[in-house]
Amino acid sequence: MRKIVLHEAVSTGDPEMVYTVLQHRDFHNTSMALEGVPELLQKILEVAIKTDSAIMPLVSRICPNDVCRIWKSGAKLRVDITLLGFENMSWIRGRRSFIFKGEDNWAELMEVNHDDKVVTTEHFDLSQEMERLTLDLMKPKSREVERRLTSPVINTSLDTKNIAFERGSAEA
Repeated sequence: MRKIVLHEAVSTGDPEMVYTVLQHRDFHNTSMALEGVPELLQKILEVAIKTDSAIMPLVSRICPNDVCRIWKSGAKLRVDITLLGFENMSWIRGRRSFIFKGEDNWAELMEVNHDDKVVTTEHFDLSQEMERLTLDLMKPKSREVERRLTSPVINTSLDTKNIAFERGSAEA
């Protein structure tokens, strides 16, 4: 639903409206992420990985040249990936590691960009972060607003009414 609101704001061509929608989106995403950290920590502690790393079978089957490996130790989790996303009908690839660790009142997320040799670290004290989080702190960059206003809005839809199944031969 939030994407539709952003698309509508972009269609008005009003930079202030796009800014406001992005500001509210960022506030919502940040507050939801912070609220979910304690539950995430508990789930990480509870999950069992039988080996020191796990390979994701769906990614291996669909994209055999791409890697998604997971390592876990206590409440520490590392995910290595090579498939970053999908844009303009093609896969975006790169080498990234995400390392998450935390305890009751704090969490840390590191993103290791192996291609550019850059490490980004976010460390937060959960109770203080939640107290300090306000809508006014969310300030979308003007270039993000401009990019939204100058990029085409693309909606992808699948018309399920026109899907048909046919019996094929075993040789097909």
